[in-house]
Amino acid sequence: MSKEYLTYVRKYADLTEGERDIFIKDLTPGPRKYDTKQVRAIITRSAENLSEADTLWVRSEMGVLAPEPWAIKIIKELPDYVVGPPYTDVFSVMNK
Repeated sequence: MSKEYLTYVRKYADLTEGERDIFIKDLTPGPRKYDTKQVRAIITRSAENLSEADTLWVRSEMGVLAPEPWAIKIIKELPDYVVGPPYTDVFSVMNK
């Protein structure tokens, strides 16, 4: 059974296909629902392009849901924290 995840982006144009580090929320029903984790994953617009892919729902920073889900294949889970000075933009720290 395929799992479902959710991620947020500032702009839909910022989300590109390929391998990347991304924050996701687990949408699996149960006590772990909505747990957030940082992962290294391969994402693509269609599950046809990725074997054994799970569903990735994408929302804008304002919470608007993209009309079609993406596909995600998690390569590995990353640490629960991002190294960097406190109160900085997490996305700029991740790109360093």
